[in-house]
Amino acid sequence: MRKELKLILRETPIGVPPTPKQAAQREKFAQVAKEVAGEMKDTKLRGAARVRAFNASVSQKLKERTTTPPLE
Repeated sequence: MRKELKLILRETPIGVPPTPKQAAQREKFAQVAKEVAGEMKDTKLRGAARVRAFNASVSQKLKERTTTPPLE
């Protein structure tokens, strides 16, 4: 008789699902990152300088979006 090897796979989730607040932050970040990536497409920066410029741009845009105007 021939023995057959059975492979049993377990589907286990890795980590915990994001909270609603985290999901909202991810959406905002993803949208801003796509905008900045489009703007940086034609830049001549490479390597670490490009990463720093990208991060600075994303940070600035996120600050602008979260800043609320002063109440009058």
